[in-house]
Amino acid sequence: MNEQRLEQAADWVDRINDLNDHDREELLLWLKCTENKNAFKKIANIFGDPAVKQALHIYTEQNSLSTPIITPNAKRSRTFSMLALAASFSAIAFAVYWLAISQQAFTPTPIAKTAVKTSLPQLLKAHLGKRVSQLLDDGSYLHLNADSELTAHLLPHSRQIELKKGQVFFDVAKDKTRPFIINTGQASIKVLGTSFDVERNKDEVVVTVYEGKVEVSALDKVILTPSQQAVIKNGHITVDYSQQLAQLPAWRMGWIDAEKEPLISVIKQLQRYSPMVIKVDNTLNNTLISGRFNLETPQQSLMLIASTYNWKVDKKNNILHLTLP
Repeated sequence: MNEQRLEQAADWVDRINDLNDHDREELLLWLKCTENKNAFKKIANIFGDPAVKQALHIYTEQNSLSTPIITPNAKRSRTFSMLALAASFSAIAFAVYWLAISQQAFTPTPIAKTAVKTSLPQLLKAHLGKRVSQLLDDGSYLHLNADSELTAHLLPHSRQIELKKGQVFFDVAKDKTRPFIINTGQASIKVLGTSFDVERNKDEVVVTVYEGKVEVSALDKVILTPSQQAVIKNGHITVDYSQQLAQLPAWRMGWIDAEKEPLISVIKQLQRYSPMVIKVDNTLNNTLISGRFNLETPQQSLMLIASTYNWKVDKKNNILHLTLP
């Protein structure tokens, strides 16, 4: 049981009071993995909160998302979560050390190889305004942003993804014998096990690494490590080595966190969630804006941008037009 899995479990326990419907769906998906469920149980036992254990029981034993979740009455502080997690890591470190020492006196018994799980090509879609999470048979998690589409095909010697459009956060299960390969049209992305984000737009592909290493191939080839981002345009790769990343991309939580970001980039993200077409005056496209905008309410977010920068929004038929006053 690694530290990253325990950190994820601690985060779920800490947020158990504040989960929305989409969060509950993601938690159910996350708990399908036995190692994740064991990590959650371990953190729940550290807290010693019966209500948290009851919530775990409901999430693991019930299949319906409509089942009411019993949660603690009092919210726990994040500080307490981290202290409890630190204690857990100390216990784990000791257990790993003891196991390593005890195994030195024994000759390991060969373990029979299990059959590799393969599957038929699987089409995954996230419609306009909706995010979708999917657990693949190899243990990898795919989190699709709204208006995204891909095909996943697990083969004996590789795991192939064709990203047709949109944005996906990949949490790839480690398998040294089967590289995980994403084809985007402009570039090919190859990993063995890591967490990263890929966004395919009409004219470019953006790859952002959160954990592990990612190989990006186009006209040339680069290796990306955590907090690095590559933009592929017309086959050419440009790397930004100074990304300041949170634990997860903001869109996974339903937000845009813009820091001096071109307006057109923010509008593209809002468009994934807007049933109405958003148009922007060409003179405003490259204006740098900053702020935190809610993806779940794209029209209100657009109005907030207009108000902040003294612009206006004209609404006509099915079009929202952002213009100068």
